[in-house]
Amino acid sequence: MILQTIFDEQGNTVPFLNGKEITMKESPFLLFLASIGMCSAVYVRSFLAQRGIPFSDVVINQKMDYDQSAGMVKSVEIQLDLPSQFPEKYKGAIKKVVDQCLVKRHLVDAPELYVTTNIKVDQEIN
Repeated sequence: MILQTIFDEQGNTVPFLNGKEITMKESPFLLFLASIGMCSAVYVRSFLAQRGIPFSDVVINQKMDYDQSAGMVKSVEIQLDLPSQFPEKYKGAIKKVVDQCLVKRHLVDAPELYVTTNIKVDQEIN
């Protein structure tokens, strides 16, 4: 499965799967997965903007090894397609920038998740 994140005309990150934009109507799970690439894109955009490098041609491909039987993603690879004028000297630095993405960091060091239930108590009105 490959998700793609691009920048629209306003510089916003937009996720796609098979050429179709991912929205909440499609799947909250796909949007969750796309948030990895979208978060990476925000960090990449900032890095490039600080150096005066255009980001409009940047595409972020997020390749995932998806286990159909378990319904789980086993691994994720973020691939940055950078413009031809991207300086070679920044290749290592931009990888470190992507590593700073908070979504990625939360997946690597996952927080504990708790579920609680509350039963609504009917109250009489006097």
